[in-house]
Amino acid sequence: MKLVLPLPHVKPQKGNKMDITNAEFVISNTDVRKCPAGTFPEYAFIGRSNVGKSSLINMLTGRKGLAMTSATPGKTMLINHFLINKEWYLVDLPGYGYASGEKDDGEIQKLIEYYVLEREQMTCLFVLIDSRLEPQRIDLEFIEWLGENGIPFALIFTKADKQSVGKNRRPA
Repeated sequence: MKLVLPLPHVKPQKGNKMDITNAEFVISNTDVRKCPAGTFPEYAFIGRSNVGKSSLINMLTGRKGLAMTSATPGKTMLINHFLINKEWYLVDLPGYGYASGEKDDGEIQKLIEYYVLEREQMTCLFVLIDSRLEPQRIDLEFIEWLGENGIPFALIFTKADKQSVGKNRRPA
């Protein structure tokens, strides 16, 4: 499966497709000011805890285990940068809506807000939604907040492969 991302800063290859030929972990941190310096664009993934952000990054890069995955919600507590083709970054952000004992949910919210509002390199924020569920109130509120703040975003529905055939059918 190939995902075609519109990357305006990259020269078109093979009919406007971008092949990921190199992906490497760069840094994890809890401080936006410690994110990589420079002008490489960043495409960030966010969503509720356990929606599949890390799994999607691994699938896109073809590198199982590049982004750490877990069945336990709330494991991604850091901003994780992955350098792609030495030209741009995929960024795995903490999941919203899950409070763990390790970090207060308010701290995670502040980290997310600061990254989204202040990180000039962020080109697009991909909001992941579990396709097996109705969008949750927290998802809708977050999407509304993005719109109110003029943040460029796109929706990605995950976990469609885990749905039963009957669930995919809509009544006529």
